Amino acid sequence: MTDDLFPEGPQDEATAKRARDEALRRVRDNAGDWRDRALLAMNLIPGFIGTWEDIRVRLLMKGLARPHHHNAWGEVSKEALKRKLMIPTGEMRPMRLKKSHARSTKVYRVRG
Repeated sequence: MTDDLFPEGPQDEATAKRARDEALRRVRDNAGDWRDRALLAMNLIPGFIGTWEDIRVRLLMKGLARPHHHNAWGEVSKEALKRKLMIPTGEMRPMRLKKSHARSTKVYRVRG
């Protein structure tokens, strides 16, 4: 009997991470200079504390254009963490946007 939910068969964490990283690479490669502008825009909100969703909204409020694809936000957040442009506070809080369904997520402090 096959499980229709997982037609590829069982996967492991390494396989999932490779697939994630490949998808993020494709998004990054197609983003043009938006990624660099998004990372630079983090300098506009030094010390801001909130979820990545809150940070994203704040960057848009500061004038950052929307990306070519919604997954570009995920690639930028991963890079911002890698560069220590934002630091996890250890706190969790519900997200606020309707499409996020109030799921719990990490809170960050933007370096500044």
